[in-house]
Amino acid sequence: MTTTDGRAELAEITAAAGWDRRIDDRVDVYVRGQTRVRVIWQGNDKISGGSRFQDDNLETYSRDLDTVKGWLAR
Repeated sequence: MTTTDGRAELAEITAAAGWDRRIDDRVDVYVRGQTRVRVIWQGNDKISGGSRFQDDNLETYSRDLDTVKGWLAR
């Protein structure tokens, strides 16, 4: 039986795509160039929300993990 860890999986995918990751307890911050994505986790498989910033300006917010994954896939 295997268990999925969405947080670790996302970290692996983003590392391969060139994102730098900073971790602080329940918050992961991904940075690449002028783009920053901040993800607040509830455990390791559900998020409270994610925010995408460009040049330190908030662009969008979502509570949907698939949406946040889409931001990081660009």
